[in-house]
Amino acid sequence: MSQKIMLLAVAMASIAMFVLPAAASAQDIHLEGVTSFSGSGLSSSFASQGEPTITCESSDVEGTVAAGGTTGNISLDFTGCHTTVFGFTAKCRTSGSPIDNTIKSSGVFHLITISSGKPGMLITPVVTTIVCAGISNTVISGNVLGSVTSPACGVSSKTFSTSFTGTGGLQVHTSYTGAIYHLEEVTSGGAGGLAGLTWSSTMFSSSSGVLTCT
Repeated sequence: MSQKIMLLAVAMASIAMFVLPAAASAQDIHLEGVTSFSGSGLSSSFASQGEPTITCESSDVEGTVAAGGTTGNISLDFTGCHTTVFGFTAKCRTSGSPIDNTIKSSGVFHLITISSGKPGMLITPVVTTIVCAGISNTVISGNVLGSVTSPACGVSSKTFSTSFTGTGGLQVHTSYTGAIYHLEEVTSGGAGGLAGLTWSSTMFSSSSGVLTCT
């Protein structure tokens, strides 16, 4: 049996920069006027097909925006993480974490257009190992695609909000420039499958930024 959760969300200098397909440049969007951000999210969940769901009570997020405003680094810290197995609640954490219910991840994000001109965010986290109840390991890898809920394209704001929705172990948004992106998990027993993340956050910057979507 396994447990898992990503994140989400996006890399330090220790990971290689995420490279999109060549066709992606036509659908990039730009966040202008912002160099860094920080914020938080409420409860989140991570589920894969046929496996117990991991739920976290809250999250913190920080990131930097690279020159050009289409990509950058992000780090995520989920707290109060647990799963339920056979009616018992088990705490979950990332491997090596000194706190038994905290899941941390980082990676690269890319701002893109998901559908009908709507802005989105594609996150490629580092490979992350989740340990629940101190015995069950799940390794998370791949990509996760969500939407930018605010600001709207062309609107100046110091607030930047995102939403990722997973259902039945699959992400709602998976397609970009003809390619399919998703999270994958492999359990300590060798089983593997697709996974979905449900998580929303609100981030703030010290200066106003504008999403340019054309």
